[in-house]
Amino acid sequence: MTLRPIALLISALALSHQVQAADFVFLNEDVLQQNRTILQSKAASDSMKQAYERLLEEADIAMQQAPFSVAEKGMTPPSGDKHDYMSISPYWWPDETKADGLPWIRHDGKTNPASKTTETDSRRIGNFTRSTRAVALAYYFSQDEAYAKKGIEFVRTWFLNEATKMNPNVNYGQGVPGRAEGRRGGIIDTRTLADRMLDAIAILSQSKHWTEQDEQQIKQWYSEYLDWLIVDDLSGGPKGEAAAANNHGTWYDFQVASIAYFIGNDHLTKQMVQKGKMRVDTQFEADGSQPHEIERTRAYHYHYFSIVPLVGIAELGEKVGVDLWNYENDKGGSMAQGIQLMANYHDPAVKWPYSQKDDRRRVERMTSIYLKAGESLNKPQWIKLAKDTDFSQFSVKKNLAEVWEQRDIELLYHKQ
Repeated sequence: MTLRPIALLISALALSHQVQAADFVFLNEDVLQQNRTILQSKAASDSMKQAYERLLEEADIAMQQAPFSVAEKGMTPPSGDKHDYMSISPYWWPDETKADGLPWIRHDGKTNPASKTTETDSRRIGNFTRSTRAVALAYYFSQDEAYAKKGIEFVRTWFLNEATKMNPNVNYGQGVPGRAEGRRGGIIDTRTLADRMLDAIAILSQSKHWTEQDEQQIKQWYSEYLDWLIVDDLSGGPKGEAAAANNHGTWYDFQVASIAYFIGNDHLTKQMVQKGKMRVDTQFEADGSQPHEIERTRAYHYHYFSIVPLVGIAELGEKVGVDLWNYENDKGGSMAQGIQLMANYHDPAVKWPYSQKDDRRRVERMTSIYLKAGESLNKPQWIKLAKDTDFSQFSVKKNLAEVWEQRDIELLYHKQ
């Protein structure tokens, strides 16, 4: 398979470190090893043991799943190739004033159930990435090769096997009937191929079931996908995701930065971390608020959702020598101010000053951000906020996002 010129140029000019998949992108193996050792001793706290039990519960559910493939969807993309990823934009609905409902119209914050069926791939990619991450982490902490074998089967089916693999593009992501077969905004669907999958693959590559062919093919797939991200988005000009002013743009930068690091391209990673300063310039006010997210009907959620990728980019900056954590724009706004704003409203009893359609703010979803930023910026009050959060009332079957936050704090990011 031949890479297009831009990927060849990137590889030729900027391949800075030779990596194996086992090189972690966001996780730190020293932290993982220490926490695995604690789990096997009598020193593990009740919360740590609970996080591990919930991880195994989620992983055991994933073990019962058949491998996931984009070729399974009911609809066929406009290309005629079911290997192309396809989804429907979630906040768009048929126009009830038109006989055929076309073109669809937008209702921000109101999810159309038609966007979440097996006819398209948006639910499938979520199930795939979270299932693979769960079995990979269960393998790491339990050292049970059965989990690794299942995770590698998931990876091979989604990325590598000719009959089932996803083509490395998102040409038909978040289409809107009557308006567009696919939109640049669809790239946000595939953020989980970076934030959930890269370190999961790194863990799985430690297994005896991982082969050199797996290694070569997964790096090839991500190289081609990175190539598509750069070339196709540039062709969109000012309408491309790279130019998006809100969280979409940051998630695009996050994907490019993390995948570049995964395949060994430190130079491109560093460029994207530097670009993170532009995100701070355009997204944060002095009080930490984010005007582009205030506009949304779920402003709390989107403030959180915009900070997540920027924190990930800052973590990568630590690895390539660019400090994004302490960067401040001309208005006095910064990522730190944005995190502090959220901390000010961590207590659900304190009224959020902007729009919020959700019944519950789900403040627990910020906790791993408080932990990561607190350790990097020496903010013990944020670390305490994360560690003091009560996760006992949540369950794998009903509250996965909160369960993941507890896992991040107890097992993945914090030295006990």
